[in-house]
Amino acid sequence: MKKIIAKPVGMFELFYDLVFVYAISRITAMIHHPVNGSIPLVTFLQFLLVVIVVMQIWLYQVIYFNRYSKNRFLDIGGLVLNMYVAVYLANNINTEWRITFHYFNIAMAVMILILFCQYLFVKADNNDKQAFLIILGLEFILIIVGLIIGYPVGVYFCISGYIVGFILPLFLKGMFKAERVNFPHLVERVSLIVIIAFGEAIVNLISYFNSKTPLVYAAFLFLSLVLMFASYVVLSDELIDHHQISKGFILMYSHIAIVVAILLSTVAILYLQVQNINKTFLFFLIIFAMALYYFSLAINQAYNKSECRFSIRNLLTLLLIFVLGVSYLWVVIKSKIGISICLLIWNLLFFLEFYIKGNKNEFR
Repeated sequence: MKKIIAKPVGMFELFYDLVFVYAISRITAMIHHPVNGSIPLVTFLQFLLVVIVVMQIWLYQVIYFNRYSKNRFLDIGGLVLNMYVAVYLANNINTEWRITFHYFNIAMAVMILILFCQYLFVKADNNDKQAFLIILGLEFILIIVGLIIGYPVGVYFCISGYIVGFILPLFLKGMFKAERVNFPHLVERVSLIVIIAFGEAIVNLISYFNSKTPLVYAAFLFLSLVLMFASYVVLSDELIDHHQISKGFILMYSHIAIVVAILLSTVAILYLQVQNINKTFLFFLIIFAMALYYFSLAINQAYNKSECRFSIRNLLTLLLIFVLGVSYLWVVIKSKIGISICLLIWNLLFFLEFYIKGNKNEFR
C-alpha cells in the first residue's frame, strides 16, 4: 500500500490554536470553585456542553484544513476571522447563561457560518462536502431560531443545535470519504489540543508553589501529570500507525473525552487544597477522570500498528491497575499526601504498561 505523506501543520493553524489556550482556561474556571463541597450537577453538565461546543468548532476547522485547504488566501482569511470571533466566544464562557446567552450564541452562529462558507466554496466530492454543509446548516438554523426566541426557551434550541453538530456526523458517516483524510496530520492536530489541555493543568499547579505548601505535593502532582502525558506520547508516537487510511472518527471523539478528563484532573488537583471539599465527591471525581482518560487512550488501539494491538492480557492488566488504584485511593482519600502518592503510583503503573507495549514494538 502506498505510504501516506504527512501534510505539514501550517503556522496559521498553530496560531489559531492560541485562542483555545484561553478558551480552555475559561472552561476550567467554570468548575474551579466547589459549591457545598462538590460540583452541582447543572454546572457539571454546562461544563461538558461547553467543552463539546468549543472542541466541535476547533475540530471542524481542523477537518477543513486536513481535507481541503491548500493554504489559499481564502482559507487563511476564514481561519483568522474565525479566530477573531473565537476570542469573543471564549470571553463569554461561564455558568451565567442568562447573562451571556446572546453574546455566546451569536459568536457561535458567526463561527459556524464562516465554516459553512469555507466548506461551501471548496472544490470537493459532492457527498463528502454535502455532509458537512447539512450538519453545519442545521446547527446554524437551530442556533438562529434559539436567538430569535430568546432566553430561557431559546437556549434549548441552541443546545439542540450543538448536539446536532456533535452527533450527526456519526449518522452521516457513510457520506465521508476516508481517502480525503490525511491521517498523520489529524493525529498531530489532536495531539496539539491535548498538549494545550495539559498546559492548563501545569499552569494551575502553580498554586502549590508557595511558602505554605510543602514542595513534595507539587513534586508528586507534577510527576503524576508528566506520567499521564507520557502515556499519551507513547500511544501517539509509538503505537498508532500514522500512515493509514481512516475517517478518524474514534480518534476525534476520543480526544474530546481526553480533554474532558485532563480538565477534570486539573480541577481535582485544585480541590485537594480546598478544606471543605466533600471527600466522597473528590474520590468519585478522581476515579471518573482517570477512567475516562485511560479508557479513551485504550480505545485508540483501533489505529495501532498490527503488532501493537492490545491483547486481552494487556486490557486485563489495565483493568487491574485501575481497580488497585481505586482501592488504594479509597484508603487514603482523607489524606492530601496520600492522594498525591496514589496518583503518582497509579499513573506510573499505567505508563509502564503503555511503555512496555511500545518497547516490544521497537525490538521486533
